[in-house]
Amino acid sequence: MYTANAFMSACVIRNRKGMVMDRIDLRGKPFYLGDEAVRWVEETLEGMTDKEKVGQLFCEILWDRPGSSPEALLEDMEPGGVMYRPFPGEKMREYTERMQKKAKIPLLVACNLERGGSGGNGGLTDGTYVSSPMGCAATDDAQSAYRLAEVACKEGGAAGVNWTFEPIVDIDFNPGNPITNVRTYGSSPERILRMARGYMDACRRYGMVSTIKHFPGDGVDERDQHLMSSINSLSAEEWYASYGRIYQELIDDGAPVVMCAHIRQPALCREVNPGIEDEDIMPASLSRELMQGILREKLGFRGLIVTDATQMVGFTSSMPRYLAVPAAIERGADMFLFTINRKEDTGFMMEGLRKGLLSRKRLDEAVTRILALKAYAGLWKGAAVPPKEKLSCLRCPEHLAAAREIAERSITLVKDREKLLPLSSERMRKVKLIQITNEKLPAGGLLPEIELFKALLEKEGFEVSYFKDGRFPGEDCSLEEFKKETDFMIYFANMKVGSNQTTIRIVWDDFLGEDSPKYVKDIPVLFLSFSNPYHLVDVPMVGTYINAYTCNEESVYAMVEKLMGRSPFLGHSPVDPFAGLWDTRL
Repeated sequence: MYTANAFMSACVIRNRKGMVMDRIDLRGKPFYLGDEAVRWVEETLEGMTDKEKVGQLFCEILWDRPGSSPEALLEDMEPGGVMYRPFPGEKMREYTERMQKKAKIPLLVACNLERGGSGGNGGLTDGTYVSSPMGCAATDDAQSAYRLAEVACKEGGAAGVNWTFEPIVDIDFNPGNPITNVRTYGSSPERILRMARGYMDACRRYGMVSTIKHFPGDGVDERDQHLMSSINSLSAEEWYASYGRIYQELIDDGAPVVMCAHIRQPALCREVNPGIEDEDIMPASLSRELMQGILREKLGFRGLIVTDATQMVGFTSSMPRYLAVPAAIERGADMFLFTINRKEDTGFMMEGLRKGLLSRKRLDEAVTRILALKAYAGLWKGAAVPPKEKLSCLRCPEHLAAAREIAERSITLVKDREKLLPLSSERMRKVKLIQITNEKLPAGGLLPEIELFKALLEKEGFEVSYFKDGRFPGEDCSLEEFKKETDFMIYFANMKVGSNQTTIRIVWDDFLGEDSPKYVKDIPVLFLSFSNPYHLVDVPMVGTYINAYTCNEESVYAMVEKLMGRSPFLGHSPVDPFAGLWDTRL
């Protein structure tokens, strides 16, 4: 409901016959537009054709691939925005400048800037990898999330980015979820709120549009919405006390964008529509109950709703695509993220408009919010791209210092049952180093971070060799012989979390697990996780275990300082690293 003042300040949208279509408050939360910006939104909308309006509904994707042309995205139909996948900063800036010059209406330019300028899931390939979100949370200081976002805004902004698809406000309830994990701020709604506010405060300061995601909330299911429509199975009461609280408070704070995921929430759908059949419960990106009934009506969100990527199986398997494309907008989304075939998907949207699957009322509402978001980002004044000199901030000393400080404050000692720490090359010199990773490896087969770690240990006086390069107990080597050449073993684990995975559990090299800590009672073992905080599920027998949350150079340097006893362990685990299992605590 509008108050009298809000009603008077609302933007009145009319079609060409002068009929009132809807009222959207452009001067109030979250856009807070002034008179000139409101006028730009009204006049721009009034001058648009149906084809131009439909084009604005799409946020396209741009990959750094040979022969790619940014102008090609604007040939058939001009999108409202574009999102970069990993790109070098200078090339991203150049492409942004070319697209903004060609665009009739300035573009929203998006990136996944969840870890600073770069560091996984998008961003600038030559930017600063500050930390994972969980690394920030482990400092238990919202200033860490602010500093991460500050780097993201400065480095992304230097390349022309004006929209980040962060902060992630999912709750890492389920240790088996293969995608949330260190991409979240943990399992505590209170800590998530503090960290998300820190991130969003930096975005407001530096003029970057932020996005809270993935509504209605990932982290309950153990499946990946990239591969199916996963489920948030909490009761309505449980949801409002956790995810609902987070979304409500951040919406009240003025969050400008919510991303709706391909995640179903049966209890909330039934709250809005008690008679809904099971087969009609759709993922949020296609759910009128969740987008309109919960987000708009229950939580009072007045900003822009964007779908998650619509190539994901969670979207494509829920409805025939020719129906799903217009249905996403008709049921409550304002912007459609990515196309599979640009000409075909925009055709589905135009055909949906002609056939009434997409109403003109919803089309104009959606485009108004898209234009309002552009005005909120200052694009109504034009889309000037910063000069090349601004790119000098990429990996600058100040930004690397932020990464170093967060690493020093986040690394968490989970257990040291055998009092192995601090390490001493005089007491135990011979080290066997074992790499555990699902990352794409360089030609040598080793992560650059583990090679740095090995070099630093050798500088401390240790004799370090890779387990895979030597003998192990068996017919050709007795356990006693192995012990003579191995004082202790160190596991360096970097299991990347992200899309298109069914698990991030450890897979050993052979069925007898020769590279596993099977001789932990004979040889001391130190397990270092630079990614997944739940590796104890697979190695509960390990007596000394440390979580670092982030695999970058700064974390490696900080880890060695702590292992040698020169720096204290300061991290506070944002999740239960024992995953609720009794044996992991032994």
